[in-house]
Amino acid sequence: MFSKLSKAFWVATLIPVVLLVNGCRVIAQERWVGRSGEEALNLFGKPAAVQKKVGSNGEQLVVLTWEKSSSWTNTEAAGTSMNHTGNGMVYTEYYETVGHSSDCTIQAIVDKTGKIVDFKIDNGRIVSNKCKNIPYVPGYIPPGF
Repeated sequence: MFSKLSKAFWVATLIPVVLLVNGCRVIAQERWVGRSGEEALNLFGKPAAVQKKVGSNGEQLVVLTWEKSSSWTNTEAAGTSMNHTGNGMVYTEYYETVGHSSDCTIQAIVDKTGKIVDFKIDNGRIVSNKCKNIPYVPGYIPPGF
């Protein structure tokens, strides 16, 4: 069993790591709340789906859903070799550029006044790499662009 001190240590360690890794996404999700749904339409274009929803207080809401694709490259280890030379060994590492891609879901929930009341990237998951390199908010330029 963890002691209270151990639990506190792990919580204090993990929360900053998660926020550091996914800070842009968490900040972007918060920045949309209160903004105009029209802004989201201007940034993301025509939604893939539009659905009506009843909110927790009985209010009528509209869920706008966009499906976006993302791609990026990483330099990754491709292998190693060792060769005899004269009096020693030569160790060589090989790297190559590897392409990655994924699909990402973005949702804006809009109230009857046209304001965004909730915004989710990749279904609100905190840890996910699916939406890498997608501009989340107006004026935001993801790393690598």
